[in-house]
Amino acid sequence: MSNTEQQITTETALELLAKQQRRRILRRVADTPGETPVDRLSNGSREGDSPPPDDDSSPERGRIELHHVHLPKLQEADVIEYDADRGVVRRGREFRDVFGLLETIDEHRE
Repeated sequence: MSNTEQQITTETALELLAKQQRRRILRRVADTPGETPVDRLSNGSREGDSPPPDDDSSPERGRIELHHVHLPKLQEADVIEYDADRGVVRRGREFRDVFGLLETIDEHRE
């Protein structure tokens, strides 16, 4: 999203929220003022998250997906800013809109 005027589409926001691990990342980033250490994003689940499925997922696979799938996807959409060198994540320009949608979904689910 190179145009500073462009906003994230609802379709893109919903696609980003489709994966539990990305929802967990957004909740953790929302709970942390300023920068969130990446290692905090891969440790366990947050209250309200269901445990991961009992398929072939492992902690190592989760870390690989975090670094190579979920964080880059959220960064590409400008939802987060991911500094891999420093190992931190910050809220991006679109964070508020996507996280607001997640909160709305969570409220209606309860």
